[in-house]
Amino acid sequence: MPVYLYWGNDDYLIERHINQLRRRIVHPGWEAFNFFSYPFSADHFKVALNDIRTAPVGTGGRLVILSNWTELKTINNALLEQFKHILNNLPTSNHLLFTCLGSLDQRLKFTKLLCQYATVQEFSLIPSWNTQKLTEQVKNAASSMDISLSHSAAALLASAVGNNTRLLYQELEKLSLVTVDQFIDIHTVETWVSITTTNTFQLAQAICVKDANRATQVFTTLLNHNEPILKIIATLSSLFRTWLAVKVMVDEGETDSRAIAAVAGVSNPNRVYHLKQEVASISLTRLQHILTQLLDLEILAKTHEDATLCTSQIINLCH
Repeated sequence: MPVYLYWGNDDYLIERHINQLRRRIVHPGWEAFNFFSYPFSADHFKVALNDIRTAPVGTGGRLVILSNWTELKTINNALLEQFKHILNNLPTSNHLLFTCLGSLDQRLKFTKLLCQYATVQEFSLIPSWNTQKLTEQVKNAASSMDISLSHSAAALLASAVGNNTRLLYQELEKLSLVTVDQFIDIHTVETWVSITTTNTFQLAQAICVKDANRATQVFTTLLNHNEPILKIIATLSSLFRTWLAVKVMVDEGETDSRAIAAVAGVSNPNRVYHLKQEVASISLTRLQHILTQLLDLEILAKTHEDATLCTSQIINLCH
């Protein structure tokens, strides 16, 4: 069935797969006649239904895209029945793609009908804490570009780019230009990739292990990339509150991941395994102390414009 649904919050990956689908289906010489893209609305939905029933002109197939379809919450039953009839009689040369930037509302009749017919692909950002999946993402991206790289190179690149997939593909394209045999080792990544590319999660990790030099480096890099100080502090506070809740439950002997997730405010219980590992080497008392210090840091950031003072406080968090 030539119907597709791309959804998730990774807009770059969605855009990339749309372009791949477009190149595969639509002949560039006949694109003006066979490629149509509309923002989702009731009127555009009706236009798209007419477009998708029209045979392609010239060579290649026809692709019609309706983007961000969650903007329309309801479609009347008559239009749903018409849509269902069209899906059942769609020519193999005609392809219909829906995109949804965000989560799917499974309660809608339209969603249920679409999922029955469509090839559904999720493109969601991998959480920054899930280093294993981030490394797998690097390997998959490299494979799609016919690039070979070692596991250590993939892990280092994942650490450098985090869950920024746009940056990941940019770095892989750069690396492919400087490697003659298309094999990338860790030395190549260290030479050509800015390892200072980082995120607040790495800052929190540095604080946990009392690595003041690393914490200072990461904090300075975030500021140099115009990351607002208050946003950094808010993210740190959220991370340490989650870690504190998990640590309390673990110290009390709780083993049920769902119970720990509920107390910690974590939507995915599978994340609890990683969280327990992250708090294994840090005491409950220190986590409580860090949260108090983060409150002082927030007050400092709101009352002083001197970033040096905030950097000093970051160093204090590591003690």
